[in-house]
Amino acid sequence: MEDNIRGKLEKILRGELKYTSMNLAFNMLITKLKKKVQADPGSMDACMKEMEEFLSKYTIVAKVDLANIAAL
Repeated sequence: MEDNIRGKLEKILRGELKYTSMNLAFNMLITKLKKKVQADPGSMDACMKEMEEFLSKYTIVAKVDLANIAAL
């Protein structure tokens, strides 16, 4: 994952950037990971790993959403 996109994803998980996907599963993952990061800010690396695993499994979602996140 590109550093630019990773940085924006981290901001989304910290609540600094707002992003809503057209994909319900991706939105649910973002919500779940946001809650984890809010409860334990030190869990960001684990959350990003979970995000990368999801995006590698669902490449169509990744292609569309990562392009949209890069444009934020």
